[in-house]
Amino acid sequence: MQRGWVRAVTTLTTVLIMAVIFLFSMQPAVDSDRTSGVISLQVARLIRPEFDSLPEDEKTDYFNRVQTVVRKCAHFLEYWALGLSLRLCLESWLFRRRRLGWAAWLGGAAWAVIDEIHQTIVDGRAGQLPDVALDGFGVLCGVLLGTWLILRFMDPGRSSKPRRRKDG
Repeated sequence: MQRGWVRAVTTLTTVLIMAVIFLFSMQPAVDSDRTSGVISLQVARLIRPEFDSLPEDEKTDYFNRVQTVVRKCAHFLEYWALGLSLRLCLESWLFRRRRLGWAAWLGGAAWAVIDEIHQTIVDGRAGQLPDVALDGFGVLCGVLLGTWLILRFMDPGRSSKPRRRKDG
């Protein structure tokens, strides 16, 4: 019975993350820029306290660079969370099956492709191959963390004692 709630939580979390990614992708470019712009402005002021007193052209250039980094970090983190969640979700349903890491990575990478294709029909947005690659890397990092967590904390066959190598 314990596994039932784990399945529910991991499945719900995965679906929720996928929905959030999709909802962010539905934002027209103007709204998306506004959303990331609020965070980017705070980051710019945090990194460079004199930001508000910079000449306007320098401020704009700096803000645009910060916003690019913020947006790319958001891509990575969204898909890192998806990869972690997918890996844990698959483990809860298909315990100890081989190749679950690959399946989680492929599922997350497929969602990244679907997401970028979807953006091509949203006003002012464009699907970008570099974003798919960054998203896929985020998924991979999440899957690797999920796999490590499973092996470290959930594998009942793993001993807490270090294994000795048999020499000769």
